[in-house]
Amino acid sequence: KGIYLSLILRPKIAPNSATILTLLSAVSICEAIKEATGLEARIKWPNDIILHNKKLAGILTEINAETDVTHFVVIGVGLNVNNDKKTLPAGATSIKEQKKEEASRIELLREMLRCIERNYLALQQGSCGMILDKWRSFNITLGKRVRVVSQRGTREGQALDIDSDGGLLIRNDSGLTEKMTSGDIVHCREH
Repeated sequence: KGIYLSLILRPKIAPNSATILTLLSAVSICEAIKEATGLEARIKWPNDIILHNKKLAGILTEINAETDVTHFVVIGVGLNVNNDKKTLPAGATSIKEQKKEEASRIELLREMLRCIERNYLALQQGSCGMILDKWRSFNITLGKRVRVVSQRGTREGQALDIDSDGGLLIRNDSGLTEKMTSGDIVHCREH
């Protein structure tokens, strides 16, 4: 019913820059969904694809690296395509639920791979800024008050931007800006 895949990439980038591949994947999935279905999916930092305030897809990126060498990166994607509403967890949606008809998983997968390849080749040629700009255009996180729960604890504040490594810059209530590199994020109501 869905598309569930793992893609192995061998980027020539430093290990601390590998998080850009999560952003690249999210951008590529949004572009592919738009091209294949006409739906306007958005990105919730760092790795959720959202459609009409419900989770449509998730991305998990794992890296195999040494201190200064990235051996490979595995990008795992789970995309709800023709999943029925009753089989989805609360807060999730599928393309079928949104379009009220089944979508071609083959065409969607083909378009996802095309978009990933195009963006990956651009990244390999030094277009990190283009990927970040595309990500910003699809995001629903920046400008919002957020709470991020990570191994470092819970942080709350205004989501300002992402940096060149894909880290989320948050300004807390005392005015201090902090970089978050991972965590579960909740969009909060403004107070």
